[in-house]
Amino acid sequence: MRAELERVLAAPGFREAGRLAPFLRHLVERALEGETAGLKESVLGVEVFQRAADYGPRTDPIVRVEARRLRGRLEEYYQGEGAANPVRLTLPKGGYVPVFQVVDQRPGRGGETVFRMRKAALLAGVLVPMLAVGLLIVARWGGTPGRPEVTAVAVLPFRSLDADPANDYFAEGMTEELIDRLGRLPELSVAARGLTAGYRGDNVDPREAARALGVSVVVEGSVRRQQDRLRVSARLVDAATGSALWTEVYDRPAGDVFAIQDEIAASVANALRVRVKPPVAPVPSRYTANLEAYQSYLKARQQANRYSAEGFEQAVRHYREALAVQSDYAPALAGLSQVYALAFYYNALPPGVAPSEPRRLAERAIAIDPALAEAHAALGMVLGVGDFKWKEAEAAARQAIDLDPRSALAHGLFAAAVLMPQRRFPEALASFRRALEIEPQLSYLNFTYAFALLASGDTTAAIEQYRRTLSLQNVHPDMEWDYGMALGFAGRHAEAAEAFARADRLRGNAPGRPFGIAALLAGNRAQALLDAPRVDQAARERRTSRMEAARLWAMLGERDRAMEWLERACAAGETQAVWIRADPRLRSLQDDPRLHALASKLGL
Repeated sequence: MRAELERVLAAPGFREAGRLAPFLRHLVERALEGETAGLKESVLGVEVFQRAADYGPRTDPIVRVEARRLRGRLEEYYQGEGAANPVRLTLPKGGYVPVFQVVDQRPGRGGETVFRMRKAALLAGVLVPMLAVGLLIVARWGGTPGRPEVTAVAVLPFRSLDADPANDYFAEGMTEELIDRLGRLPELSVAARGLTAGYRGDNVDPREAARALGVSVVVEGSVRRQQDRLRVSARLVDAATGSALWTEVYDRPAGDVFAIQDEIAASVANALRVRVKPPVAPVPSRYTANLEAYQSYLKARQQANRYSAEGFEQAVRHYREALAVQSDYAPALAGLSQVYALAFYYNALPPGVAPSEPRRLAERAIAIDPALAEAHAALGMVLGVGDFKWKEAEAAARQAIDLDPRSALAHGLFAAAVLMPQRRFPEALASFRRALEIEPQLSYLNFTYAFALLASGDTTAAIEQYRRTLSLQNVHPDMEWDYGMALGFAGRHAEAAEAFARADRLRGNAPGRPFGIAALLAGNRAQALLDAPRVDQAARERRTSRMEAARLWAMLGERDRAMEWLERACAAGETQAVWIRADPRLRSLQDDPRLHALASKLGL
């Protein structure tokens, strides 16, 4: 189905159709992911056409108008160059759920073409997976098979009973693994980890949690480690009655943790009368039987999620420890690739690590486990913001999403590292929203989503999103600085200056007056003009980036000087040059042919 979408979008009539192409892609991707409930005017107006949150279709018919244009463009395509395609994509009148017709083209009466769905393809299982995720497939001769009944389940965070909070990572790992194992069963709809993360602690009422999460049963439990022993308590709770459908206590050697995870998942499935062939689901090489490697991997994941310089440093250490124990541990390779890719972007790769290392690690992880979504997501990130190979990056990112549609990281990295630099804002914003539906508490996703809103021109929404980001635990100095930038663009100069001061304090610097771009955003243009030569000198001496000088001159309206520094930044391979088309500080240059020529060299 995606192949047909790509064929359609590659046609000249869609390449030059403005926002029709991203509109169509949004509709198909949401349908493929089973998110058809969001394919309605009020939602599409906000997600695709960047209308305000209170958008009303009655007063603004943009969605209906563009849908009408889209239907006409699809009809033209299939009457012309797409006439021989084996699959047809349509958008029925009165709705926004795309429909695919798998056709067998045979001459009919009067030279007409008869379109029938081929039963052999259906029996071969080509279309059944699409039905399972809610994509509507129609044919003139028949209806749609029924879907299996699905039970909604939530795995609440397992409580760590260890006295040392440093061991909380083990309980978090138990929760994640159970969510993953149960999520592999098509008969179960499992709430994402990010949605359940707030239900942590001793005073959580499983019935209240179930009502809030919209599930019918809840898995809860605790973990205690004592030297080489592991005690895991788990139970399955009926949300309606609060009674336990199943309960068990496991007292085993710590090395049995993997068997315990499988047994809990199998017991939950059996209690819900879900037929399972042991093990619960295919558990490929992404899981290790080595407890030491597994523990290091969990610690690394926990630290990487902090999104801080210290967290990244600790994540690198723990990933390396895992790989020292088991060099072919694919999840650790993928995780280290992601951390190195971010370090490369921030010019902070550890000594001795080559810029090519993130890609090498991702490709090695894929070679070991081709079904590992996070490895493909890491590769997509590296190919995009690292190598500027946008087609390859998009293919890798989409492969990650295909492998694991429930991966917030896959959706988020696709938006941040592939769509955003290409100014594909509607698609990027939709991908960010999907990622945050899955993992609403991840700092990195919230932060980059706020920047995407600002880059797309929605300053008010960006400010609100930055506030949400700063309300989370893991605050990076760049989050405060970017919040100040959004406030500055909104004309709220005093508040911007306060945010810049907080960013300085987080970096360990004594807050001083805003300097350079910060001075301009704080409302002091005269000071920014005085600072500009000092920024130039710092860029020449490599104490700051060439991009920083380019941004400042662009905001001051000095296009020639800005372009001069942009050209130097691109020639030097500065990583932030990837944003030359999306950075809001470079808006004044977006109609400059020189910028377009420069962007084309980067494949943008």
